Amino acid sequence: MKQFYITILSMAIIASAFTLSAQRVVNIAASSDPTMPTDIFPVIMGDTTATGERADANTVYKLENGAVYVTTGRIVNKPDWDLQIEAEDLGDIANKPVISRIPNASGEYPDIMRPEGNVTLRNIWFVAGEKGPLEQHDWGKIRYMGDDTRIIADHCIFEKDRGGFFQIRGNRVKLYITNCVMRNGGNRRILQGNGRAVDARNTSLDTLVMKNCIAYNLQDRFFRSQGATEPHNYVEIDNCTAFNVAGRHGFIQLGRVLEAHITDNLFIDPIMLGSSPFYTDEQTQPDGDLHKVITLDTLYDDTSLAISNNNIFWNQEVMDYWASNDTVSAPGFLSDLVMENLGAAAGDAFFSEPLELNSVPGTILEYVTDLYANPAAEDMFDFIVEDELLAGTSFDSGNLFDFSTFDPCYDSNTMSATASTGGGSVGAVDGCASLTSIVDIDNTLSIQIYPNPSSEDFNVLFNIERAGDITMTVSDLSGRTLLRRVNQNLPVGHQQFIISANELSGPGIYFLTVQSGLGIMTQRIIVQ
Repeated sequence: MKQFYITILSMAIIASAFTLSAQRVVNIAASSDPTMPTDIFPVIMGDTTATGERADANTVYKLENGAVYVTTGRIVNKPDWDLQIEAEDLGDIANKPVISRIPNASGEYPDIMRPEGNVTLRNIWFVAGEKGPLEQHDWGKIRYMGDDTRIIADHCIFEKDRGGFFQIRGNRVKLYITNCVMRNGGNRRILQGNGRAVDARNTSLDTLVMKNCIAYNLQDRFFRSQGATEPHNYVEIDNCTAFNVAGRHGFIQLGRVLEAHITDNLFIDPIMLGSSPFYTDEQTQPDGDLHKVITLDTLYDDTSLAISNNNIFWNQEVMDYWASNDTVSAPGFLSDLVMENLGAAAGDAFFSEPLELNSVPGTILEYVTDLYANPAAEDMFDFIVEDELLAGTSFDSGNLFDFSTFDPCYDSNTMSATASTGGGSVGAVDGCASLTSIVDIDNTLSIQIYPNPSSEDFNVLFNIERAGDITMTVSDLSGRTLLRRVNQNLPVGHQQFIISANELSGPGIYFLTVQSGLGIMTQRIIVQ
């Protein structure tokens, strides 16, 4: 296995002997006037010294839980400072701070951000492209522009952008998305190809890791990879749930990739448009004009795919509609090159067990039927779902849901409840009372190690949730200790350090063991 960026079960809190600098915290107070939310743009972009330098390169901006904030300008960081925005209370995931936007002085709605450096977003709700009641959302209001950057998003909601919620415009980006919701993406009431969860158009990712994420009411793909000349290094999509995806151009488009793991997911109605050559005219599929759920455009000699234990199915009403329309056929599950790479293991890639989720927005099949009835129409069913609290207002498009009841869990007496790789439940079930997640999702962001394997330096990125002393040891397979470091009085917050392969005994597998006030944990590293 070439990469081990995110491990199962055992997560470590790592520190090195390098000097640490405490994290600077700026609390941005919410406005007491709900009609005039606090503007975060001047706070973040104006946080400079008299000479124009950043006040501190390691600053985290904290927003009040449940409050609404806006930005009247595009937030842009540079490679020499990280953009870090999070809720004051990371544990209160039911009351996230909201970031939206209002017109600036010229009357234009600004972008929210276009970072050029590293980004960390924790427990924030982004309403990206909304301009007004029932208007088409703007496109690309959050774009990640920097090469060789790292992006972390945890327990966030991203919605209402016509393009991709994670639009990656830099190369060799490391992207970690955990416990996030991506919804309401694409062009409302018309036929277009926009509306994606993750979009890597014309760029090559170093790493994409998605765990315990939920995506729904999207017009296009869950993951678009298209146009890049170099392959993605590593893609992992694990324990995610997606439903109500129109799938204009497919669902998971791997494009060019060296290693991909797609395991233990729940994909319900992933391509509701079915497979129709007429509606793939904008961007063709690798197997001619036929949609497939998981596709690969290029197969390299060293391409490694691990695709298993995914529950993929279409609801009966969707299949009934396809059967009633002789221009539509059911999509395939795996493209030809995916099948070729998996070989005999292709039989383990997916199974189909119809499930009912406990409480989620209703089907968007009406949008599909309206489209096929008149693809040029501009008054199709509005697949953008709004909270039922907006009933009777100018935001009411007739597609309402009580989000206080949102519950994407399912019956524990199903095959899917024990069908994951480790015997747990498939889909984004972390937090489901009657279902089990084998992956310790909530601790996923405790540590990332990259590259891993490596022949040189291992960058260790981690979060310390309780200040104190930490002891780290590195041992070989025989248990012999090769490295020991004691770090005292480490502060709370995000840290990044380096472990050199030169400190170990050559190529092989080693184990990092960390002892802290929270216990003892171990993770492996691989030296090439």
